[in-house]
Amino acid sequence: MKEEMLILSSSPHIHCGESIPKIMYSVIIALMPASLAGIYFFGLNALKVMAISVGISIICEAVSQKMMGKKITVNDGSAALTGILLAFNLPPTSPWWMVTIGAVVAIILGKQVYGGLGYNPFNPALVGRVFLLISFP
Repeated sequence: MKEEMLILSSSPHIHCGESIPKIMYSVIIALMPASLAGIYFFGLNALKVMAISVGISIICEAVSQKMMGKKITVNDGSAALTGILLAFNLPPTSPWWMVTIGAVVAIILGKQVYGGLGYNPFNPALVGRVFLLISFP
């Protein structure tokens, strides 16, 4: 009688062959029409919020990974995507310092504290948004 072996492994169990950067940049490209619509309807303030959020998210991820002695993975696009999603959740009139705080909280508390990409139990952009909502109602 042949015994069947039970194999335990972490997800994902089915692979499609796409890399993390390819997926992240595909999502960023898919969000471009919404970004352009936001700039069209809300003006350059929306562009300012997006630029600050994306820039600070990328810088914060690189600095936090460097400080923790991890491999710097900002080229995978996940920090930029977090910045875009955070910007989409903020009013276009948000002051620069509030956008900066939200991006730092999103990357540090929402992502890096849990181990980085794929280990966070919550969406990092929404962690930053909720933090801002509670701190500055």
